[in-house]
Amino acid sequence: LYYVETRDFGASWTAADGTPLRPPLEDVAGPALVREYRKEGLLVYLKDLRFDEGRPVVLFLTSKGYEAGPANGPRTWRTARWTGEAWEVRDVTTSDHNYDHGSLYVEGGRWRMIGTTDPGPQPHGTGGDVVLWESGDRGASWTRVRTLTKGGALNHSYPRRPLNAHPGFYALWADGDALNPSGSSLYFANRDGDVWRL
Repeated sequence: LYYVETRDFGASWTAADGTPLRPPLEDVAGPALVREYRKEGLLVYLKDLRFDEGRPVVLFLTSKGYEAGPANGPRTWRTARWTGEAWEVRDVTTSDHNYDHGSLYVEGGRWRMIGTTDPGPQPHGTGGDVVLWESGDRGASWTRVRTLTKGGALNHSYPRRPLNAHPGFYALWADGDALNPSGSSLYFANRDGDVWRL
């Protein structure tokens, strides 16, 4: 997992600590490295990027392999937060597919994550059931607040955080059969986790 940033639309690049970088990056252990998961035998799947008091917070998932199914589980959701001095990597929860997805909401010291972390009706398929998670200590611990979807015939997938949206339109996603062609509906939720189908 690597992190680089630009403040001048790509004219120059730095690591989180301000170290200047010049793409393409060729040093595996260079200053852009957040954590070397290859040595741990894990793949990284990025989910979201937010900023907490101007410092980056990356939401991502790790797994043992690219193939679907229980053999490469668990898929562990994690956050990596730049403290100003070091990267702080912490676990959120687990799910059952590499392409399970979620969005991170940074609201002062309170973080929220809406993601497809429950298996749903097609276990080990993309998506599942949507769950709202919350942390009051910048990711040190997480509480499951509410299950937003449950008991349907289709997996829900790719909940997204609308940009600058009203609290009544807090997340947007779709459903579908993870293993076969199917119809699909769009859903949205408010900040409390109430869900509507469009």
